[in-house]
Amino acid sequence: MRCDRIIILAAGRASRMKSSAQRESPDVPAMWQEDARIRPKPMIRVGPAGEPFLQSLLEASEASGFTEVTLVVAPDDTVTGSFIVSWNQRTTGMRMRICLVVQEEAKGTGHAVQVALERDPIPEGLGFVLCNGDNLPSVHALSTLRCLPKGQAMLAYHMDHLDLPEERVKAFALVESAAGKLQNIVEKPSDAAWKQWLHTQPHRGVSMNLFRLDPALLLPEIVSLQPHPERGEIELPAAISIMVQKQVEIAVIPVQESIMDLTRLGDVKKVSQGLGADQYPWTLEVCASSPADVHVAAMNGAQRVELCSHWECGGLTPLESDIRSAVQEGLPVYALIRPRAGHFTYDEAEWQRMTHQIEASLSAGASRVVVGALDHTGHFELERIRKWVELFGGHRLVIHRALDASNHWDADVQALRSLGISRILSSGGEAQAWDGRERIRQLMEWGFDVTVASGVRPDQKEDWLTRGVRNFHASCRVEESLPVRHFDGATFPVSSEHVRAWF
Repeated sequence: MRCDRIIILAAGRASRMKSSAQRESPDVPAMWQEDARIRPKPMIRVGPAGEPFLQSLLEASEASGFTEVTLVVAPDDTVTGSFIVSWNQRTTGMRMRICLVVQEEAKGTGHAVQVALERDPIPEGLGFVLCNGDNLPSVHALSTLRCLPKGQAMLAYHMDHLDLPEERVKAFALVESAAGKLQNIVEKPSDAAWKQWLHTQPHRGVSMNLFRLDPALLLPEIVSLQPHPERGEIELPAAISIMVQKQVEIAVIPVQESIMDLTRLGDVKKVSQGLGADQYPWTLEVCASSPADVHVAAMNGAQRVELCSHWECGGLTPLESDIRSAVQEGLPVYALIRPRAGHFTYDEAEWQRMTHQIEASLSAGASRVVVGALDHTGHFELERIRKWVELFGGHRLVIHRALDASNHWDADVQALRSLGISRILSSGGEAQAWDGRERIRQLMEWGFDVTVASGVRPDQKEDWLTRGVRNFHASCRVEESLPVRHFDGATFPVSSEHVRAWF
């Protein structure tokens, strides 16, 4: 069950936040107090430059490999929609596919999920990850859920690692599990239930509403629920409990890390301090050609991989089985689409083959695909790319270095802007990226998200960063030779030392 989508619940009425904001808080800046009174919690401006909390959650989702967001908002929310447009829409295209869905009535988390699934349906066979809009999990936590090879799951946060007082932890739902499977979620536990849980649950995990779920299994249970007799809400844990009673397996994944929780006004300062530094200052994308390469990249700090096969000839489309294995390492996987070695001008059969390869790569779990082609005049093959944008979405395509081989670089780049593609892997049209730095600067000025490639070294990183470059593509390889009679015995695996050199 592939998960491209994250559903973010941002329609809560923030009663505890608004209540705490009514009291005088001399140590809390006036802007935060005002935001807490009149803005949705995810839109409180806690970032170092006044960015709303939601921006950090979206950036974490993007860094985790999600390409789609369904954002559930309240009907009186007048600020989130315009923010989403400004954050997501570059002059070249969208960063992610984001759909805003309005929950007209405050009828609980289950109803919010129902509204999301009914108004922004998820294709059959695919799953989603659910997250509260006032919580900020780590990229690792989000990736853990997204990258599971199959099934449903939830994260259970160990109470001792949340850095919160016990009384605060008691407000969260308690997770009861056995043999790694969910047995029950206890909402608003009594003192007796709390004490029993402490003695019987060694992992002491609480729910932060971080689930990986199958809409085909979940939605019928939500639709059949009756509102809670006291609160009048359709609650997600009730639907989850019914699924468990019907022997539907939901894995429980223990997490021993903190999570930013924006519930009360007193949380704002702590969250702001946690966001004080740039959360994602730069990204190393390692060019991997096997699941083993991906493992080395992941273990040594890389944040993303471009996966290919046959790196020695410049890289070809990877096997679907390799993509599935690579995704389980927890990094976003960008799959190279190149059907053969040699030039970038393709016949009709090769175009059809590449289209099938894109479909297969995305189905196997790749977050995005890396594509490019030239026509017989040396122009970039724009019409074919346009068809792929229509089929797969410009937000899932990255243009590769076929563009650097174009005889009409400036014109082709301008044409790409009109197609809704915002991501380009480029050396600026030169053999070495540093020699193409002026064109790379131009690409960024035009609104492209540029990953610099070709001859890019760790010792150049600071110079690139001062020029605004934030994405680096490197092979990080060493040659290993084992002579074999009649065959070339050289291999070029990704090196742990070369990856670590970037950090």
